[in-house]
Amino acid sequence: MKLKKCLLLLLCAVLCLSAASGQAVQDAQGKEEETAEGGKKSYLVGLSAAIVPSLVIGSWNRFVARQSWAQVSWNDMKHFYDRDMEWDDDWYWTNFVLHPYQGSLYYMGARNANLNPVESFGVTLLGSAIWEWFFETNAPSKNDMVYTTVGAFAVGEMFYRIGLEAGELWKPLGYVFNPLRLYTDFATGHKPAGSTGNIYSLSFRTYVGAAWGYTKPKHIKALRETFPGFMGLEASVAYKDPYGHDSNKPYSQFDLTLGGSLGFSSGEGYKPLEEKLGYNIHIFSNGMLWARAPEWGDNLDTTLGFSMNYDFVWQSFYDFSSLAPGVAIKQRVKLASSKLEWQAHLGAILLGTTDFYYIRRHLVEPEGLVRPYSYTVGGEFVGALSWRFNSGQQVDFSLHSYAMYDFYNQRKKGADTGWEFLAYAMMDYELPVSDRIVLGMESNLYVKESLYKHYPDVFAILGSGSLYAKIRLGN
Repeated sequence: MKLKKCLLLLLCAVLCLSAASGQAVQDAQGKEEETAEGGKKSYLVGLSAAIVPSLVIGSWNRFVARQSWAQVSWNDMKHFYDRDMEWDDDWYWTNFVLHPYQGSLYYMGARNANLNPVESFGVTLLGSAIWEWFFETNAPSKNDMVYTTVGAFAVGEMFYRIGLEAGELWKPLGYVFNPLRLYTDFATGHKPAGSTGNIYSLSFRTYVGAAWGYTKPKHIKALRETFPGFMGLEASVAYKDPYGHDSNKPYSQFDLTLGGSLGFSSGEGYKPLEEKLGYNIHIFSNGMLWARAPEWGDNLDTTLGFSMNYDFVWQSFYDFSSLAPGVAIKQRVKLASSKLEWQAHLGAILLGTTDFYYIRRHLVEPEGLVRPYSYTVGGEFVGALSWRFNSGQQVDFSLHSYAMYDFYNQRKKGADTGWEFLAYAMMDYELPVSDRIVLGMESNLYVKESLYKHYPDVFAILGSGSLYAKIRLGN
């Protein structure tokens, strides 16, 4: 067998032996291993989390949805090692949201059994490999193995911690964020260990706005677009105080924003529905993997350390995603009548995507187009600045910038190599109307410059403005 197939079998064997030996030690001692949070580890339940979600999802796709790729035979399973890994061309939402979420189920199942993050990541890696080789007839996917493991670690640890908080408010709400508890609570006989009361800030906002866009491929006539109106919802949470944080535990502090909007499109789009319907689904997150809080002054709270960023945007006009570990600094400066807070993150993109922009607008039509996005690696910089006044007024600015190299060159499927430089900037102004409710206005700007090898280079820009109302809880 090839080396990668041997490594897959070795991974399965090591994890199984580790779980079996861990459970044997527990049985011999007559008790389970205590975790740092005061809970009890259950290795067999944790390891079973690598298969239970796949059984449920696979059964649904095979027997209910009757998906062709889910009709796996015993012969397919016996000869799983005959299939080589490939880059797939699946739906954008499937690859970069559903796969991280599916992997997070493996991860949260292991965490529910009180395994630590490293052990839970091993379970996630095993669960992803089992799914790719035993629950699909398609070739195992290289991009899925990244997003269903590393991406799942980011999503899973955040949802695991939020699920503990939500369960304290209302038990069923904890199952919404962490559905594997429906299995693990029954199997272990107890709920997961972990602290609560760690939500530093939480906000929900609704907004309305409009946007305009401009696309100019080299030597091709420019396309100008207007998006006359959209409405959206967004939630943001900060888990523990971002400033002055000190911890060795991954994701013991993180920031997460989830949002989406619908509205009128510009009459252009990759598919007929996009010509009429405008949409925007976005996820921005960063979590501290390791942090230190140096004492640099009485009026200065600082966090230094290693971080992980997981970003995803799926929009009518553009899309991009990134999974980037790196370094971060966060500081809060306490002034006489205000607080100035800022963050900077610099990361290396393990795997990302960008849209093949002008193809989505029908300006260039390559033969055999299968997917309107490219796989990328590169670098990412995230900066944020917030000026909070004691009166309650607030000004926020954030910038997400990326330098991405499109490395997957398979022109018959509409992909190409080249560099793409993109930036997403946002500025807000908020005015409080009560202790918890604020009104605000926001402006967004997206800019992209692409330098392709085979297709015309392109410049694209999208600007938008919106008004919003926000419920703000915590700080």
